[in-house]
Amino acid sequence: MFVSRKVFGVLLLGAIAAGMIRCSGGSGGSASSGDYLTLSGAISLSNGSSTTTEESIIAQSVDITQYKVTCSTTTTPVKTGTSDIGSDGSFTAKIEGATNQPLTCFLTDSTGKKAADFLISDSSSKDLNGNNSTSTNATFKQNASLGTINFDPNAGEVTVPVTNIASVVSTEKPAAASVFDPTGSWTIGAVDFTLPTGTKSPCASSDSSCKGPQASQQIYFKLWKGIKTADSSDIYGLQLWNGQSKFTSCGSVIGLTSTAKTQIGVDFSANGSADAIFGFATSVASFTDSITSTTGTVNLTSNWKMSTAKLLHDVMPLCGPHDITAGSTTYSNAWVCGPDNSSDYQAQLGGGCVNSSNQNVDVRDWTGITCGSVTTNTDGIKSNTCTGNATINGVSTAVTCSNKWAVVNSSYVVQPAGDFNWSELSGSVVPVNTTCASVANGGSSNALKIAQLQCYAEYFDRSGFRNANACLPRVEMDWSATTPTSFEKVDLIRPEGLIFFEQFKPFTDGSGGSMTTRQEHFQGVQVKDSWVNCRVIETGSLTIKKITDSKMLATYQSATITTSITKPACLGKFTGARETFVFYLTK
Repeated sequence: MFVSRKVFGVLLLGAIAAGMIRCSGGSGGSASSGDYLTLSGAISLSNGSSTTTEESIIAQSVDITQYKVTCSTTTTPVKTGTSDIGSDGSFTAKIEGATNQPLTCFLTDSTGKKAADFLISDSSSKDLNGNNSTSTNATFKQNASLGTINFDPNAGEVTVPVTNIASVVSTEKPAAASVFDPTGSWTIGAVDFTLPTGTKSPCASSDSSCKGPQASQQIYFKLWKGIKTADSSDIYGLQLWNGQSKFTSCGSVIGLTSTAKTQIGVDFSANGSADAIFGFATSVASFTDSITSTTGTVNLTSNWKMSTAKLLHDVMPLCGPHDITAGSTTYSNAWVCGPDNSSDYQAQLGGGCVNSSNQNVDVRDWTGITCGSVTTNTDGIKSNTCTGNATINGVSTAVTCSNKWAVVNSSYVVQPAGDFNWSELSGSVVPVNTTCASVANGGSSNALKIAQLQCYAEYFDRSGFRNANACLPRVEMDWSATTPTSFEKVDLIRPEGLIFFEQFKPFTDGSGGSMTTRQEHFQGVQVKDSWVNCRVIETGSLTIKKITDSKMLATYQSATITTSITKPACLGKFTGARETFVFYLTK
């Protein structure tokens, strides 16, 4: 469903006042034939600032000519243009009916699968995550060159600086009376025309593994109109909820705190009593726990820490993230535990599991897996291989797992001859089934407090509590955090059930508009008795175009990828989905 955290539900509230290019549009009907827009440019391979040293070699081996550039309109039916990419990175795409129409571009690989989105980046404007404001579409008034633009294959992004195209895109704003208000419940359905290469229809309603919009799924839009405090101009925020009941349970309000509105620079006071914060639950009755299969009342601390939460495995709190350099390679955010009685530490550098088809899989229960002998390379990096059976998506599956680590001293220098003694940490081990509330108290060390938060976080996710029938804040966890205050990120302006809240940028004629957001953070994946830290980038964009008052064309672009591409556990957990869905919304 859309609520999936790996696709639609990962989207953060962006800076509503953040100024990107205005994505202007023409008529709500089909594009005229015989009119072609030409877009050209040159793609340069790049490693973004997020790419770690251990991963940078990947981009150097990419053959840019294996990709194609595809650009699509938001008209009905969609019009597309495709271009090969030369060995020098050059491309030229001609798109029928695309002049003065919102236009989206992306890369597809040799199989026609989407490999990267074009993101128009404005470094002069930031979203609430501190990233450059981005948009996945623009409206071109005339033929244009995008200039030299960077493709980061690790992140799955092609970055187009807004300054490259500022003179050739439409920036006009529609009159307030002409802006289409999509407020209401809508049902997702397939389109009645051939989809462009690299795009998908909504998933079947029976597909429980779907990581995108599902056919027949109902969603709820709420458009809020406000003004920018800087110049009193109109601005719009659009909420997308996983059903109207979620909107109602959270008070049918805008939900922005005073601090958030000040930071963003918006005023929604004209909405009266709806200009209020969300009211979050302090307890939830009749919740069925997917871990214990029991139903009962769950009391909450900080609106999300469950009174029933407990450790799902042993925890070693004398562990945390550090950067480790071995030879010429830097391992970002290695998971380091220690010291033992010899003042040695063990640094988990990577690892993970694959099935018999060599597909990365996320193993959560290691009891059926045994590990072989250990080898040490010339840099002092140790590794071994583990085999056995694990339950993957409810099926017992044969898996082969790799594990890579190093023994280091207190300065994180590799000790090739070292041998870390885990038993000497036994006094600090907190055993499985300990209640999270018992792991730490106010006087505990930071390590224990972080372990307690990890306990709450893991139970919150695996018990299914995110989908409980209540107004709950959205909670994100930074598994690379070294202090308790930086681990826990409770979002009080974007509750669970609120799929999307972003600045809505109307097309020039008001017939629709678009929203885009991007988040980059670390998440942890368990590997045997330790954790692998994964850098994850989540990007989403939604464009809607009115056909009639009760029918819209929608395009949803999503990317959930990990740039920790040398860590199989990260690839197994974060599957690198880069998807574009095109569908109808009907009332």
